[in-house]
Amino acid sequence: MTDQNASWPFGPKRLNLRIAPGVSRLNMYTLLFGSFFGIAMMGFINASHPYLFTQVLNVPLEEQGPLAGDLTFISELVVIFTIGLIGAASDKLGRKPIWVGAFFIFFLGYMLYPTAETVDQLMLYRLVFALGLAMNTTMLPSVINDYAVDESRGRLISVCFMLNGLGFIVLLTPLRLLLPFFEGLTDGDPVQAARFWLWTAGGVCLMVSTGLLIGLKRGVPAQLDKREGLLTTLRVGIKAAKRLRVSLAYIAAIVARGDMSVLSTFFVLWLTQQAIAGGMPATEASGYALKFYILIQVFALCWLPILGLILDRLDRVLGVALAMVLAAGGYFALFMMGDPLGPQMWFVAVLVGMGEISANLASLTLIGSEAPEKGRGAVIGLFSLFGAIGILFIAKVGGMLSGAYGTIAPFVLVACANAVVLVLALLVYYATRDEAKAKASEPATAG
Repeated sequence: MTDQNASWPFGPKRLNLRIAPGVSRLNMYTLLFGSFFGIAMMGFINASHPYLFTQVLNVPLEEQGPLAGDLTFISELVVIFTIGLIGAASDKLGRKPIWVGAFFIFFLGYMLYPTAETVDQLMLYRLVFALGLAMNTTMLPSVINDYAVDESRGRLISVCFMLNGLGFIVLLTPLRLLLPFFEGLTDGDPVQAARFWLWTAGGVCLMVSTGLLIGLKRGVPAQLDKREGLLTTLRVGIKAAKRLRVSLAYIAAIVARGDMSVLSTFFVLWLTQQAIAGGMPATEASGYALKFYILIQVFALCWLPILGLILDRLDRVLGVALAMVLAAGGYFALFMMGDPLGPQMWFVAVLVGMGEISANLASLTLIGSEAPEKGRGAVIGLFSLFGAIGILFIAKVGGMLSGAYGTIAPFVLVACANAVVLVLALLVYYATRDEAKAKASEPATAG
């Protein structure tokens, strides 16, 4: 039975993970289960777009890019307008119903998406899916930080991030390979094949929703002794920004999510164009770019365990500073690199992968450490909101710069943004280091 008065060890001894009192082993395994499926189930819907656009909706080739951008844009708008309220609601209702609901909404979204007969219907169904995305994006870090104690918070977050990445690779590969099977099963009918394909993903989401319903910890977060009004709880997230370290975490969220967005939106396009300019056929160039995009994710996964150990030995703000050094260095290296087709691309891919994951993990570790015990969901909800703003900013401004100065321009933009946050992190560290040392000397709590 779990000791109700102290944290307790979980997992391999070498990880030295300690878990908050009142959290059971079933709760922990369920968190890991949800972490494995989360990113994959959010990302597969975008992987289905080329087939849906071409084979089901018959969208002209020149309109497919703008349509994909519009779908992402409206999805992030839903996130921006709902994520703060979702975080606050989770402080009122508990994390469990919100996270269970996220995957149930994914299930509904996947069931509806391939039944769209027009682009307008597809937009409507994407709005449904986006609500689940906002809920999942908020609940995963909230549950992680509820279950962790500060001494091993970075390591637990890194474990969950690693499961995110592994799930993305492990789940999307067979899901993509199922499409030819369904085409054969339906005698080449693309509409029916698309439905079976996405409905399979929907079935996975329903399974995950059921697992979370069974295994997550019940009730509102233990730190909430008194339930207050929803708007009162939401204001906690805004008031928390008065503290320099929380404000830094919010700013870092914009840049960290922008880092992820610039890679997913512009990296493959940029490297494909570079490869074509270097004499590669278009198909080979696309494969070359995709290979390095996958390698960036692999390098990020390999770096995660080391990063978690480093972050738990550094002041959280210095961890953000280190992450920004790596991220800025990686994106500046893309700009400075003379030959993207040469062997130096391997080194740059390593640096970009390390920088991308470092920025995200360091900022999440900082907000988890600095968010107040009361209203943590609201604070992390606003943190995620700022992250969504970062995605929108990069998609809009990066796209404008790309059109004006070439597809390398967005990487210069995020490199400069990372450099700015580096300077801010150093300033915040020197302004708050005495406060941080005093906090570190206090006995560890479940928060």
